[in-house]
Amino acid sequence: MKIGRREFLTTSAGAALYASVGVLFAAPDCPNPNDPNDPNAITDPDHEIGKPYVGWSEGDFDVHFIYTGAGENCFHIFPDGTTCLVDCGDLDVKGTRGARACEPAPDESRRPGEWVARYIARLLPKLDKIDYVVASHFHSDHIGSGNYGAGITCGRSPDYQLSGIAQVGDFYNFGTAFDRGYPNYDRPTEWAPGERDNLLKFFAFKEQTAGLNREEFVVGALDQIKSVHAPDKYDFHIRNVCKNGVLWLGKDGETLDYFETWPENKTKNKNENTRSIVTVTQYGDFRLYSGGDASGVLLDESGADLDFEGAIGRVVGPVDVCKTNHHSFSDAMRLSFVNAVRARAFVTCVWCEGHLRENTAAAMADDSASGYPGPRLICPNGTHPDWAKAAEGKPWRDKLVERVGHVVVKAYDGGKKYKIYYLTAKDESMTVDLVFGPFDAGANRRA
Repeated sequence: MKIGRREFLTTSAGAALYASVGVLFAAPDCPNPNDPNDPNAITDPDHEIGKPYVGWSEGDFDVHFIYTGAGENCFHIFPDGTTCLVDCGDLDVKGTRGARACEPAPDESRRPGEWVARYIARLLPKLDKIDYVVASHFHSDHIGSGNYGAGITCGRSPDYQLSGIAQVGDFYNFGTAFDRGYPNYDRPTEWAPGERDNLLKFFAFKEQTAGLNREEFVVGALDQIKSVHAPDKYDFHIRNVCKNGVLWLGKDGETLDYFETWPENKTKNKNENTRSIVTVTQYGDFRLYSGGDASGVLLDESGADLDFEGAIGRVVGPVDVCKTNHHSFSDAMRLSFVNAVRARAFVTCVWCEGHLRENTAAAMADDSASGYPGPRLICPNGTHPDWAKAAEGKPWRDKLVERVGHVVVKAYDGGKKYKIYYLTAKDESMTVDLVFGPFDAGANRRA
């Protein structure tokens, strides 16, 4: 199944591949980037729409939220060219969600891990090794499945399914790997053992054959994930905020273990989401939040909800762009969290109709007294047709981008400015469908 990178770099755009689901790619109702009265209007005279994506250049911080229709896939390129893959999912979305599933993109001829690898190769044709891989938690839509993917490999020991992160690893080596459990995996959950075991078999294979380095993700650490090619050239830093329910408290190495506030949380809370890895990336004035599926309810010994998600938000503080927790599902993006991070833009990775709910959209768009002031942009990388109908007439619809595509956040000029792009997911042409900005980084913190 291995194919040459050059072979797919030269493939044609293939627009006809997606004709069967063209309805998903209709022009968005709003916001309108060409309307000068819209706070999300294009202010750059070279708006780039209809052109191939300009790509990454040294000094840019690019974050690509790659749409496949079957999971969350985030690829980061640091200003010095360091690369980091955060999650790559694969699951039988149609089998589990039926009509509620989003359509795959560009089509079903390849599994998501291969589509993601091809996307990365178009960005960085000479890349052979991705410097970091981060598995935020052990759900199949974030790391791949142990029993669903492109098939069990032959002749590898230990053997594993080519799915999600492990399938990307068939095209690239990884430098350093992080996951929420290494090294002792003392907080397992009953709901995701197959996914976890498959990923660990893949990591073991890469340790034995390709020099993969594995490290424990240290909560509170600054620059454990760092620029490796020019570490002192840019004002670029990543803070490790949370893992396994252990939250950095914003000072030195102080942490709070939310599972220990009531030990029965360990046995009664079986959801992987509360155990997600959380980071904040800062490039100059620009700040990005990424927290996997951080959400869910943890209790104290009296049974009171500890508002774990809100506590994460208060430690993180205001950011420019927030990758939403748990795909903006109804149990995530509490107003306490949203009001703490005060994002200018929210990006949601979507693979079914249940992602981006009315309550979460309303919370993210709330500029009333119960929310926070200022314009904002809600950027799902997919919109299920049924869900779009449900959004009709909602007061927050003018902040919602109704488009299926790869969402790219580009921070540049030393982190002073950033743009948000939508690239077509219909084919592999990397054509810009929409672009918003440039926005001033840090504006929401100075207001």
